[in-house]
Amino acid sequence: MALKKMDGFTIIELVAVLLLVGILASLSIGKVTDSALFDARIATDVIIAELRAVQQVAMGRSLVSIRIGTDGVTTTISQLVSGATTSTRSFPTNEVAITAGSVGSGTTCGSISSTITLNFDSAGEIEAVDDDGFPICLNGESSLCISPAGFAHQGECL
Repeated sequence: MALKKMDGFTIIELVAVLLLVGILASLSIGKVTDSALFDARIATDVIIAELRAVQQVAMGRSLVSIRIGTDGVTTTISQLVSGATTSTRSFPTNEVAITAGSVGSGTTCGSISSTITLNFDSAGEIEAVDDDGFPICLNGESSLCISPAGFAHQGECL
């Protein structure tokens, strides 16, 4: 009677695979649990949504703007229609450091030392912005750009 060979994995093979999975998990867990990256991603999404909402409100209207300012503790982004604040979003500066360009300064971000106001015309375009757009950086990285046409998008201004 011939013995039948059993196919399968040995204990050593199973342990080796588990060790490999453990090593890969330990290397990638930092990217998943890094709260600064998570906070910056949420802030990026909120800012883009706010900017796109302002652009929609500006279509066919005048006196629509967005204001970005800081008091050192929080950075605030406000939507204004005819001078009245209609929406405000705030971010603690210790969680998400928001910096921005100055109107006409190109694609570099600097600290916000005074309130920045971007005015939208009735076509939804930003007034007085150069051809590169207006950059907003989060935690020191180019995160989003408002094009001269007023469209907010993720990524650098080119």
